[in-house]
Order: sequence, then structure tokens, then C-alpha cells
Amino acid sequence: MSFQLYCTRLKCLFRNRENMFWCYMFPILLATCFFFAFNNLYKVEDFETIQIAYDNEGQEADAFKELLSTAKMSDDKLMFDITYCDKTKAKQLLENGNIEAYIVGSENPMLYVKENGLNETIIKSFLDNYKQMSGTVETILKENPNAIKEGLLDDVMQYKEFIDEVKSDKNPDSLLIYFYSLMAYTCIFAANWGLDEVANIQANLSGRGARMSVSSINKMKLFVCNLLAAFTAQLGSMILLFLYMFYIIKVDFGENLGYLLIICLIGSFTGLALGGTVGVWVKKKAEVKEAILTLIVLGGGFLSGMMIADMKVIIAEKFPLLGYINPVNLVADAMYSLYYFDTYDRFYLDVVILGIITVVLCIASYVGIRRKNYASI
Repeated sequence: MSFQLYCTRLKCLFRNRENMFWCYMFPILLATCFFFAFNNLYKVEDFETIQIAYDNEGQEADAFKELLSTAKMSDDKLMFDITYCDKTKAKQLLENGNIEAYIVGSENPMLYVKENGLNETIIKSFLDNYKQMSGTVETILKENPNAIKEGLLDDVMQYKEFIDEVKSDKNPDSLLIYFYSLMAYTCIFAANWGLDEVANIQANLSGRGARMSVSSINKMKLFVCNLLAAFTAQLGSMILLFLYMFYIIKVDFGENLGYLLIICLIGSFTGLALGGTVGVWVKKKAEVKEAILTLIVLGGGFLSGMMIADMKVIIAEKFPLLGYINPVNLVADAMYSLYYFDTYDRFYLDVVILGIITVVLCIASYVGIRRKNYASI
């Protein structure tokens, strides 16, 4: 009997075109929009050697000139391609756009640029660093002429690290926040299914609920079967979204796909419980309840970074408690922690908090349904 109720309700759910669109098609449309909008947003071309000119004004010994010619990037590519010429020719090269800047070497090297840009900023930073280091060495020698013999200058010229950097094999990717927030939003959007199931067993909310109330079927038994059917429909939407994002638009979910499935299951059930709670305890029309749920789910998606990725960071810094009570953020944060962190501590924390929220919502829904009595139908 229970299985028949489950199958019947499942058929009804798949015939609801409105819910099928919002739960199955809308997340895929959003994922597609994210892909085309952000796919090449942070991709930049390889860094190229900067073209500069240098005039040392006839000086034979020039430490800065030697430093410029040997400076390299992390991939051993030369940082600067230097044209050695006088100041007049350097000006002409700069005006013609053949170089990014030119430097006149002396005890106090001077930089000349035509416009501001990334390369010009790099050159200026390089020059400022040299001047700072030269000034430090000069000061030390004035205070202690024996610094060279004592090896003090060796310490100054070497950069020492006072912290250990532990690198993960995954690079932080702020774009993933959008996709993980979308998956979390889809999980919690199951609240619409939960709201419908509550309306379908309450006589004061729908004609179907009135018929169910006078039938011989136990109301709680029917509610559980309907919730399982809604959970199945929701799980189908999550699987479809995952397959689309994983195989079609190539979103990197990392290697912990089993844990990802677990958080999706818990998040979907949280959404159902949220919808049931709003449906039971909000004493308003169905349209008002739907508007409240939409506000909660969309608001939670916004605060978790679905619209603005930096919003997740802002909430974590300014209002951390809000992040811990936002189910959309908890699901998205658990997914991102699986991708980026080597340990599962943060994932387990998010799961525990989400589980507590789910239990509280389930108890609230159960109490609200059990206390419903009708004088007449």
C-alpha cells in the first residue's frame, strides 16, 4: 500500500510542469549562463618579457644595469629585454611604442614611462625595491664599515622565510563558488516540493487536502510517502544538474564525489523540511508562503555567493553567524571544502550544523501537522 502511494505521488510530481521547470530546467539554464559569462573571465595570457631601454650615461660600473639584465621570472624567462642607447633615442623608442619604459642609470636611477599599465607598474616596483635595498645597505655601511667582513650584508641581501607554506594540490578558484552555490541553491529549492506536500494533506489549504483528511489513510503515513516521492524527484534534478555540469561544461568537483553526493542528499532533505515548516506554521495564503520560501532560498543563494562570489567572504568576515544558519551557504561551503581542503574537518562541521537544522525543521513540521484539527470539513 505504501509503495503504491509513493508511486502514485511520484507520477503526480512529474506531471507538474511548473515545478519540473524550476527544479530541472532552471538550474541548468543558470549553469549555462555562468559558464558563458565566467568561463574566460580570469584567464590571462602568459607573461611576456618587458621591452625597455637603458642609458647608463657612460658609466662603466653599474650594479643596477647588471641586475636588470639578469632578472628572471619564475619560469626562468628573462624579465626584461633591454635596448642600450642614449636618452634621446630612448625617448624616441618610447614615443613610437617600441618599449614600455626607459631608465636612466646613475646612483639614483630614474624611470620614464609614457602611460600607466601593468608592465609599467612591474618596472617601477622592481626599481623601488632596488632603491630600498641600496638605501639599507648604505645605512648599514655608514653605521658599521666592517659589516661586509662580519657578513651582515649577506643577511640583508637574502630573503628569509619565517613561516612554512603548506600548498594544496588544488588552486583556489573563486568561479567554483558560483557553481557550488548553484548546486546548494538547487538542493534547498526542494523547499517547494515540501510546501506542496504539506498543502496536499491539510484540509484548510487545498481541496485535495480536504479529501485526504476524510479518507481512511493515515495522514502521517501519507505524508511520509509523499515526502519520499518528492525527495526522489529532487534527487533526480540534482543528478541531472551534476551530470550536465560535470560532463558538458566541465566543472571540476574534485575527487570526493561520494561525499559530494552525501551533502546533496542532506541539503535536499533540509530543503524539504524547510518547505514543510513554512507550510505548516505560516498562517497565510499559498501565494504568500511561496513568496516567503522564494525569499529565503534566493536570499540564501545570494549570501552564499551565487550572485556575487565575494559576498561569501564578506559574510564570513562581518557576520559569521549568518553563514552558519544559512543552509544554502552550509551546502556550498561543504562542497568547496571537499574540493580545496586536504582534511574533512570543515566538511564535517558543515554537515553537523546542517543536520541539526534539518532535525529542528523536521520536528517543527511534525508538531505542526500533528496538532491540526478541524471542526468540520
